[in-house]
Amino acid sequence: MSIMSIKDKAKNKAKDKIKKQAKKIAFKVLKPFLPFILIIGLLFFAVCTIIDAIFVQEVQTDTSDLPPEQAEIRNLCIKKSEYLNTCHNYIGSELTNNLLDANNRENDKLIEWSHLYAIMAFHNMSDNRDINENLLNEVASSFESTFRYEKDTVTIETTTKDEDGNETTSTREEEHYILIESDSIIGHYKYNYETKTVENGNSKTTSKVFTNEELIGEQYERLRKYLKDELRISEDDLDTDIQVIIQAASGYYEGKESTAWLQGNSSSATIISNGSGLVPTGMFIWPIPGYTTITSHFGMRTHPITGVYKLHSGTDVGAPIRC
Repeated sequence: MSIMSIKDKAKNKAKDKIKKQAKKIAFKVLKPFLPFILIIGLLFFAVCTIIDAIFVQEVQTDTSDLPPEQAEIRNLCIKKSEYLNTCHNYIGSELTNNLLDANNRENDKLIEWSHLYAIMAFHNMSDNRDINENLLNEVASSFESTFRYEKDTVTIETTTKDEDGNETTSTREEEHYILIESDSIIGHYKYNYETKTVENGNSKTTSKVFTNEELIGEQYERLRKYLKDELRISEDDLDTDIQVIIQAASGYYEGKESTAWLQGNSSSATIISNGSGLVPTGMFIWPIPGYTTITSHFGMRTHPITGVYKLHSGTDVGAPIRC
């Protein structure tokens, strides 16, 4: 072995020793502060969660950007959706007007106020119905949600030892509700569970643990039926129109879409065909005078460049670059 390789090994060994010592020193310095760092991290997470919840609530109820008649109809939609989600719920055969699942599994199956808003907008565009309380009540009659629950008893066994090593086992029970079935605008679902015992230190917890949810029939089945029966939407157009309503509803809920076009006196409306071209109903101004050929409609399509089948979120009108 050469003198150079011996020197290199000695240098590397010295560097490793310095690194280890530096890590030890850093850990000793930071160790007293670790609980505070953890607490600060948890507090930060909690504050962010609360702020996010407040923001969603504000988006739901803030009507400062809307004219009075639009603010009123949105508030009516909010109240109606709350009623629809609690008017037909059961614990076994007993009627309840609450949402009870211990893990809030109903959250992604609820009908939102924005669903009602979007369906009324579709009426407005399809058959020129006025968006008002009468139309809201008519739409809502087809979308009552049903949530079914059963009571689950959670058994917790705790084993303790006394000074002499004698073991004592105590048992306590807690009751809560689990969601076993939901039927709403989102679809008809059943929820499956299995009984499990989980050990954690000196305690054992036995309860029903969620395994999976099962869709019965089609997703958005009620919405599909409504569009066919009430608005006479053809089978070929159903999937696209359902996506339009659901995406619009999501936009209203998250505050990303303007709701002004839902009223007949706004700057938006349906464009209809008069046999020789497209004309506005009186609430829109056609954006490109003299050019009426739509080259790509709003809705699901295969992207002309990427070849991906996805939602086209606009309407393309064929025209020169300058017109």
